[in-house]
Amino acid sequence: MNYLLFFDLSLDADFATFLPNAYIAEQKGSAWYFFKKANEETLKSLPQIVSNERQKQLLELINTLQKPVLIKKFAKKSASVEVLYKNTQQKQVILTYIEEKTAQILQIISENDFFLTVNLNTKDEIAKQKIQITQKIFQPFLEFEKTEVGITYRLSLLDDNEQIIPYQHRIELLNNEKSWLVIDKKLIKVAHIKALNVKPFLNKAEVFIPEKLISEYFDKFLKGILKKVEINAKGFDIIHKNEVIATKLHLMHDFFANHYKIYLEFDYEGYAFSSNQSKKSHSVLEMKASEELQITNYKRNLQQETEKHQVLINLGFTESEGTFFLKKENPFASYFYLLEKKNDLLEADFSLKEIEIDGKKAPITPPELLFSETKSENDWFDLNMRVKQGDLVFHFKDLIKNIRENNPIYTLSDGNIFIIPQEWFSRYGTLMKFAKISEGKLQLPKSNYALLEELPELKAQTLVSNVTYTPSPNLKATLRPYQQEGVKWLLEHHYNGLGACLADDMGLGKTLQTIALLVDVHDKLPEVENHHPADLFSSVQKQKEPLRVLVILPSSLVFNWYDETKRFAPHFKCTQYVGNDRKGKANRLQNYDMIFTSYPIVTRDAKIFQKQEFRYIILDESQRIKNKNSQIFKAIHEIKAQHKISLSGTPIENSLSDLWSQMQFINPNILGSFSHFSKYFKHNIEKKGDLVALEELKTIISPFLLRRTKEQVLDDLPEMMEQIIYCELSEAQQQWYEREKSKARNELLRIERKITQFNALNVLMRLRQISNHPKLVDETSEIPSGKYEEVINYMELVLHSDQKALVFSSFVSHLEIFEKWCNEQGVQYAKLTGEVPTQQRKAEVEAFQSNRQVKFFFISLKAGEVGLNLTEASHVLLLDPWWNPFSERQAIARAHRLGQKNKVNVARFVSKNTIEEKIIKLQQTKKELSQNIVEETALVAEVIEKIDEILE
Repeated sequence: MNYLLFFDLSLDADFATFLPNAYIAEQKGSAWYFFKKANEETLKSLPQIVSNERQKQLLELINTLQKPVLIKKFAKKSASVEVLYKNTQQKQVILTYIEEKTAQILQIISENDFFLTVNLNTKDEIAKQKIQITQKIFQPFLEFEKTEVGITYRLSLLDDNEQIIPYQHRIELLNNEKSWLVIDKKLIKVAHIKALNVKPFLNKAEVFIPEKLISEYFDKFLKGILKKVEINAKGFDIIHKNEVIATKLHLMHDFFANHYKIYLEFDYEGYAFSSNQSKKSHSVLEMKASEELQITNYKRNLQQETEKHQVLINLGFTESEGTFFLKKENPFASYFYLLEKKNDLLEADFSLKEIEIDGKKAPITPPELLFSETKSENDWFDLNMRVKQGDLVFHFKDLIKNIRENNPIYTLSDGNIFIIPQEWFSRYGTLMKFAKISEGKLQLPKSNYALLEELPELKAQTLVSNVTYTPSPNLKATLRPYQQEGVKWLLEHHYNGLGACLADDMGLGKTLQTIALLVDVHDKLPEVENHHPADLFSSVQKQKEPLRVLVILPSSLVFNWYDETKRFAPHFKCTQYVGNDRKGKANRLQNYDMIFTSYPIVTRDAKIFQKQEFRYIILDESQRIKNKNSQIFKAIHEIKAQHKISLSGTPIENSLSDLWSQMQFINPNILGSFSHFSKYFKHNIEKKGDLVALEELKTIISPFLLRRTKEQVLDDLPEMMEQIIYCELSEAQQQWYEREKSKARNELLRIERKITQFNALNVLMRLRQISNHPKLVDETSEIPSGKYEEVINYMELVLHSDQKALVFSSFVSHLEIFEKWCNEQGVQYAKLTGEVPTQQRKAEVEAFQSNRQVKFFFISLKAGEVGLNLTEASHVLLLDPWWNPFSERQAIARAHRLGQKNKVNVARFVSKNTIEEKIIKLQQTKKELSQNIVEETALVAEVIEKIDEILE
């Protein structure tokens, strides 16, 4: 059976107006007949009958006009319509409500050509009762004829090709106040007048107004209509006006083009025509003081109007449908061009006393910026910028909110508006993101000085630059040229009181450059009296003021730094704040030049350090503070220091969040709050690839981050060759992998909430382990590993060539499989995992570096990520690709660094047709971003986004 949803308006006797309903028709043979009312129960049984959102919207509107619903809405307690209508005022409220809703319903029906009937007869064929839907809007036309005894007037409805005399047609008024009619079974809308105004002409051609009632009739009825409706008059004296006496410029918003366009208003001394309207004439019937009616006829002078059009076209505006504009993206381009051409327009007799935009006055002179000297106060720059437009002058700081929100319309205190030029957004937009208003001043943190570099009108001259540096004789080392440049760069930041991140590649001597800086700073310190002589008989001696540098390091590097400092700067008074007896030194820390401690100790002894004040805090491997919510980040953030330096070969390990943590340490709030940074930089760059945000970020951080790669600065660095060795899984290994992959997909699909990093990596971990070696999952497994065979073959080549190799893996248990092979073959090796005690690590490194019999150094990812110099290795074996390509770069840097004499061969072992191949591909997608910021970013977030693709 076929069914049809249709709509009806029927006159309701109780409410005395038309009420809508929705019905369902069923097909019988070739005809359609009434079936049921489309109530909620019926629609549930025929869900397919409602096919679109507009029908749903109609049904909801119709439901609000059902009689029980209306009575419940307007009756405080149970009552009939008759009772409700006894109150005239309440009756009008109800009818107005019904008419508003009915008008919405008819508009939707008209726009969508829905099936409509009026006063439905449920027993007759539906098709015979169908109302033809039209999009026509008829214009009312009034004719007045003056006689000796009064005025006769007639109403007709005009379409482009049709004139309707109402009484000659069958007309239903579907409402009174609105203007929907059914004329000869066609749905029609009438412009400007109420449907009620048509009612007098339904049964007669004209209405007669006796002379004594003309004044009253004019005031109560005609006065409002005549302002909107075309008229024709007979028997009246007519005043003709067809000369343009003034031309005024207006701006209108074209919503679809998102552009403010100009249109012209031509004043014909009493009535104005707009350039964007087609109306050619207008007649006005007015009641004069003498109670005489007067007709004024205004007719457009197309020649005069065309001359004005041509002026705008000659000035460069484009014309379309009576509007004039510039073809530019800026929505206010036409407005600013109008201001630019103001004098030309005045000479052409255009009225330019004021311009309105969205009903508010806007200035008619071009805006300009006035600048005073940018002054430096403590850690801030005061930005002295004022806006001038004609007689209007105000401070630029008033626009900061609009610029941040990309809103060009600024409302002035008097209710008028100022339009911010588009070039101000592009020129000062980034600046305003980091500026703030304090005590009535517009201020920029000194750490954001890079934002002023390209703005000579604001650039401050107070920063130190072009520092000269000559290595101190107290520095017991020879610096390479790039290292001297690094020290000079650090000194500039020292003198300007700004933090710095030295992010040179692994092995380029970040430690030495830092020590060289501190020696130079120490040399310039004043001498103070030493009140703690060696013995009671010694006299008070003068010595340099203590340098008071707190160096925070990974535990494994404390001894390395201490040794290198004593070697390069033996005159420094140094101490290691480590061990169980360390707190005994707490009260004497201010007497040392260098204090070396570890991240875990700073976390545990945070309160001790926070009571002290240091000249410098230096973080080595500063990526350790990448988590802004970690205890170590919070503890370090509370330690007071005049200067801060972070050292890291990998300032971005996981995402741009790491960069925020680094910058927040060296120059607090340089990138704004974390929420601001995430919203504007992190999201836009990582998710949207926003190049504008990327350039802004580079501009801000580049003065504080120095990174040189080995290839850039070392001519004598040995050659490095990288290769990927693809390994076939064994047959049984492949079958197991595919089973586990299917299980992984199903497991992730069962997770109802958003897939988290923890969930994704845990599910993928097992697949990574199987693709390496089945024993990583099941120690008793006898399933062979294809990768194991390839790695052993490579290790045998290393042995036969009498060379050495570093072997890295994310999994300690994976390394143990190859340790077992070495034990079986009698091959000596060194080992560094998290299980190796701190005091033994140095011995393992020395054994590999100095003992020719130790051929392999097995290193786990976490244990070997920092501080190792293993230049005896000429091979680096990466047993499994890591989510974070930085870790791979760090691993390679253990061998490929300053001091290496041999060619370095890097071999990545990748199992074919597994997620390891997907990891390699994802690493490549990050390459462009890594080069644009500092380094590569981690893949974890992208892994989660592309989890389906990875598990294909």
